[in-house]
Amino acid sequence: MSDEVSKNDSVGIETRTEGMSSEERPLLQAIREKSATDELPEPSSSHIYVSPPDEGRRFPLLTKPRAVLLAAAAVLLLIASIVAFLLWRQQSRDARNATISREKLGQKEATASVTPTPGTTPLVALTDQAILEAVKTAVSNYNPPGFGKYAFEINEGIVTINGEAETQPEKDGVENVVRPLPGVKAIVNNLVVRLNSVMTPVKVNQAEAKRLEEAMRKQLEQPAQGEPKVDPEVQKKLDADREADRIRRDQAAAKIREEDDRTRRAEEDRLNREAADYQRRIEEMRTAEAQRRARAEQARLETSVLKLGTIAWSGMVDGVAEIVISGGSASVRSVNGEMPREVKSSFSAPVPRAPVQVNLVTSNGRGAVSLAQQPSASNGYTAIVRVDDSAKSGFQRYEFTLRWTLQ
Repeated sequence: MSDEVSKNDSVGIETRTEGMSSEERPLLQAIREKSATDELPEPSSSHIYVSPPDEGRRFPLLTKPRAVLLAAAAVLLLIASIVAFLLWRQQSRDARNATISREKLGQKEATASVTPTPGTTPLVALTDQAILEAVKTAVSNYNPPGFGKYAFEINEGIVTINGEAETQPEKDGVENVVRPLPGVKAIVNNLVVRLNSVMTPVKVNQAEAKRLEEAMRKQLEQPAQGEPKVDPEVQKKLDADREADRIRRDQAAAKIREEDDRTRRAEEDRLNREAADYQRRIEEMRTAEAQRRARAEQARLETSVLKLGTIAWSGMVDGVAEIVISGGSASVRSVNGEMPREVKSSFSAPVPRAPVQVNLVTSNGRGAVSLAQQPSASNGYTAIVRVDDSAKSGFQRYEFTLRWTLQ
């Protein structure tokens, strides 16, 4: 038992030598030798063996994997901090730019509202009371007799017109007078028209019309019962005001009609000019297309000149006739007798305007068919065939075939 204890103690001592300094190790070696020779007391429950304290940690706190993880975490934290700082700076810059833009816009609006354009009245500066006064003045000038039947309400530039109107034109006229006033944003026309239906004219005879006119004249001359008599001077002034207002309305309407006429004439002139330009362009395009086609046809004819060709002719002849052939046409003239009838001709190719030799290949008829002229530069490259049917009277069908050869 003691041997096992000493062995265990020696093992424990050996394990504890690790981490000791060079001064402590000889002392521990001496204790080990003494314990090997002397007998150690038997262990007892009252004895406690305590190992010396370790100067170094058995398991290090910071290992290489932990160091790598800590470094990576530090790098990620640094990157996140940089990104957050950049986002914060961008948001601050955007907020500052937005504030500056709002301030500039507010300054522009303030400048526009304070400094209006020359020749115009700023709508923002007009209050509802000022608009109401302008509306009352305009409507009273437009229709003094019916002004008392109107009621006006102004709410933030929106004009509401209540009351009664005799006719639909009167209702529309009140709205047309109010609409161009400064500060008026919208109009609610609630005027009630008394005469909603169209009045049908009643046919009356001359006597009834005369009596009706006389009654209306007396009614106008004599004031109604209960109505006070109007001072002639006041009546004259009212009549003068009505006449002046009527003249102003007529002048305004005439000015509007003149402006409409000028606009209409200007629009008609513009449309006429555009139509003329369009027609001119169409004619130019047609002329250019015709010239292009003529040049293409001429080029085609020039490039498609053959070295030989045939001409077939047929017709009814009575007397002496000559067939004049030039290019791709064959004309007939009567030398003696009747004019040939039922004339037909066909060309395999036009006769070129060049030195050619024309030969009579076949002919059919009771008279003589002969070649009277060869085409040359002196006669414009024209060939003439003579058909002589003077021996007998009456029409006879003749046919012949020519062949031309390019020399």
